Amino acid sequence: MKIQALCDKIQLQPEIKSSVIEFANDFDFSSVDKQLKLFRNYEKMSEALSELQIVLGKDTDNIKILACMLKASADEYEIYMEKDISDDIYFSTMKCYTRFIDETFKMTGKLYFDRYWWTIRQAGFHLFRIGELEYEMKHIDGDIVIGIHIPSDADFSPSAIDASLARARQFFATNYPELLNAEYRCHSWLLDSQLKGMLNESSNILNFQNRFEIFDEGEVGTDFIEWLYNTKSTDYAVLPENTSLQRKMKEHLLSGGVIRNAYGRIKE
Repeated sequence: MKIQALCDKIQLQPEIKSSVIEFANDFDFSSVDKQLKLFRNYEKMSEALSELQIVLGKDTDNIKILACMLKASADEYEIYMEKDISDDIYFSTMKCYTRFIDETFKMTGKLYFDRYWWTIRQAGFHLFRIGELEYEMKHIDGDIVIGIHIPSDADFSPSAIDASLARARQFFATNYPELLNAEYRCHSWLLDSQLKGMLNESSNILNFQNRFEIFDEGEVGTDFIEWLYNTKSTDYAVLPENTSLQRKMKEHLLSGGVIRNAYGRIKE
């Protein structure tokens, strides 16, 4: 697949797409072929990203690295076809680029790609969006577990989550039968037990949380602020109070409380 075709299919923002295509038309991608292919090696993908940044040099607007991510993702389409993975899963997975740029725009007012540290997973054939959730083949202590991620635009209703999990189990059974008994895990602030005191029992978040056995309370984090309040500011006093959860969370933070990114495994 060509970069232009991928940009069109995922409806990349026109201003960003124009800059990406302009760069791609003049760039020799063979100069970074080694790094882009190394994205497919889970243990080496972060090292490959660092090497890529060195090769690209100054990239103040991150268009260069976005173009390279899109190139790796476009080339990956051939692997999807070889494994008979549907276009629905492929394009749903690759729409992460458009979604991430939209998310950054909402917070900063600037169209900007800043999630390249994460998209090595999509560009390296390690993460797939299947229905409402994303599933990453994570290498942990010599084993592979299926890491569950929640995109910001996901339908978080119980029925939608049920459907996604069912499709994912079928996907991995078909394409990676060796992972048939792999654990499905999630590492997220959404699994913090303190949320039970901030939400009613019928909430989608608690329904999701109750699917997991928490095996580690996790580390204190502030990344949840980005998703709950649509800002990266840690000035708790100015956080919005538009929803009940925002209000209760703000009160919790202002009283000295913290939120942890807990680790859970799906209950069988």
